[in-house]
Amino acid sequence: MVRRFNLADILLVKRLQGQGACLDLETTLLGSPTPLTMALLEYVSPSAAHISTFVENDQSMDGRRQGFLQTWDRPDGQGCDVVSIAPALTESPVISQLWCDLLEHAIRVKGERGMHRIFAKLAQDEPGVDVFRQIGFSTYTRRDTFRLDKIPPSLEPTRDRSLRSLEKGDDWKLLRLRSSLTPRLVQMAEGGIIGERDLLGPLPWWRARQVKEYVFADDGNFHAYLCVVLGQEGHWLRIMVQPESPMNVDRLLSESLSMLSTYSPRPVYCSLREYQAGVRGGLEELGFQPLASELLMVKQTTVRLSVPVDQLRPALEKGVETAAPISTSNSCEEIL
Repeated sequence: MVRRFNLADILLVKRLQGQGACLDLETTLLGSPTPLTMALLEYVSPSAAHISTFVENDQSMDGRRQGFLQTWDRPDGQGCDVVSIAPALTESPVISQLWCDLLEHAIRVKGERGMHRIFAKLAQDEPGVDVFRQIGFSTYTRRDTFRLDKIPPSLEPTRDRSLRSLEKGDDWKLLRLRSSLTPRLVQMAEGGIIGERDLLGPLPWWRARQVKEYVFADDGNFHAYLCVVLGQEGHWLRIMVQPESPMNVDRLLSESLSMLSTYSPRPVYCSLREYQAGVRGGLEELGFQPLASELLMVKQTTVRLSVPVDQLRPALEKGVETAAPISTSNSCEEIL
């Protein structure tokens, strides 16, 4: 039986966290608290943590049905991401069923709390993709991540930059830029045009990461956006650029790496969704190497609502066909 994490589960989560699957590359590559640390934070301060840890500890099968799943809420309160699940999937049908139990429980609990979407990022060749699809997750786009081990010496720090820091009052222009570059089907799957706007995960105060945001503005419009996430073990670039922008891809990437060269030398990562194919060539010219390809998946939650019989009687007496609402949103179809 799946339930919420409690203090009796500390040893279980500690043992399994090293055997699990992390479904968030940023967490893996940039450095982040362990699942046990996050679970304890959830237990101590459930109203502030925005974390959910679900545990199954079935002793009736020689301990084989032991595992946990952890999600992080998104800032809009309408969705969450599956960030870790343990133990890792094997050919054992027991483990497959354990994953199904954990995922189904998380979906039900989140749906009852008003969340509309559960997100997950899985490697294209990850056997867990079939389990997620079995539970009802659908792919809505793909993402490739690239790695640069060392910034080229030619990209020395410079103060001559075309980018300026993102300022208060820029949100609307940034949303317009994101909307113009994000396919409609992706916006629908993600519930709007916020996209990857969650920059720090569930812990804005966590000092393991720093975020710096920049834009290129011309004629009052934004033509390019750069987000630099500085982590303990690496740096992450998130970029958006209009195809016809005066700030071309090569120039944007060069300025990005020039800024990063002022920090401690660490690997640099950049992820591109499939509709950002125009940026790939610029990354490769600077020496970025392919690291991982992922499917971005989403599950629309369904919540059963109780409707008192007294509310149905008037309509039934008039002969009107009446159905109780059972879902917070429509099912998301596979689009790729």
